[in-house]
Amino acid sequence: MGLLLASVAIPAQAAVDPRPPGPKPPPPGTLSPLRPIEGTTLATFAPDGWGYRLELPADWLVQTPAPYTVVVSGPAGTEAYFAPIAVQNVKAAVPGDSVASASQALADHVAGMRTRYAGLTVAREEPFRPPAGAADGDRDTLPTGRQVVLDWSGESGPMRQWVVARPRPRAAVVHLWTYTADRALFDALLPEARAVLDGWSLIGE
Repeated sequence: MGLLLASVAIPAQAAVDPRPPGPKPPPPGTLSPLRPIEGTTLATFAPDGWGYRLELPADWLVQTPAPYTVVVSGPAGTEAYFAPIAVQNVKAAVPGDSVASASQALADHVAGMRTRYAGLTVAREEPFRPPAGAADGDRDTLPTGRQVVLDWSGESGPMRQWVVARPRPRAAVVHLWTYTADRALFDALLPEARAVLDGWSLIGE
């Protein structure tokens, strides 16, 4: 379906550095701006050809630090500014096997994180499916993804990252979603991150 991919030359962690997003750079392509959802405090991010739709608080910041990669966070001056969520399109490693491709994308991400952070540990890893009530919660035809929680010691203390790899039924793309924060903020803002994850839907299938 012609989904756009992040360049293979971009490091796997380009979108998931635990630092807060900075000023938004020029987009790598034509992006759809956040579009308010009438009657709510939410907005959508759904660039043409990226293959997904995100629902976000309408006042959140949006950064595109690399091609076909987005980082979102709360407004400056809020705790959510320091707990970014990112989504990156990566090429499926196993054409024709979406589940294996999701597992490989997750393994590659973890391997890349280990090269950056000595002592990184995997707190848990398991399959991922959108839960009941989520935007894609009733789409049984979507392939099962993988998710992992990573812990490491950062410069300012313990850090945690939740990573979800979602494959597509046909397109050779895996969408890699991450939520990163120091441990105290991670737990405090987890409901907000989960709401963004639940509002994330794959489109074009």
